[in-house]
Amino acid sequence: MSSLTSPPDTPCIVVCSTAIGDDVCLGCARTFAEISFWAEMSAQQKAQCWASLPVRKVWMAIVRTMPGHLEILPGPTGEQARFLLRDGRELWLAQPYQQQGQRLVPLRCAGADLLLDVAQDAWPQHLYDFLSA
Repeated sequence: MSSLTSPPDTPCIVVCSTAIGDDVCLGCARTFAEISFWAEMSAQQKAQCWASLPVRKVWMAIVRTMPGHLEILPGPTGEQARFLLRDGRELWLAQPYQQQGQRLVPLRCAGADLLLDVAQDAWPQHLYDFLSA
């Protein structure tokens, strides 16, 4: 089988930002621990990591333009993300889901909640308004 038809061994795209201090790589969306221990991980652990990457990439797209620090943490229904904003607040991002044509990401910051519809072009403005309130 050629390398073009088989899946790659690793999600790495050679844009590793964990080398400069990120806990979550801006290139592949793996955590520092996942990158560090990839060679020792079982096939099942690697499959779980691969399966989590699409959600992590949604979270990364949401926080991409904001200064802060992203962490991936275990949550009650799968992973969740905590983004530490430079002003000291924490933005919590839960598992995205689809509902009636909307692609919703539950957010929480300073006791306030927002269901951010990332399918709408105006989602960055909604996020800005939410964090500015």
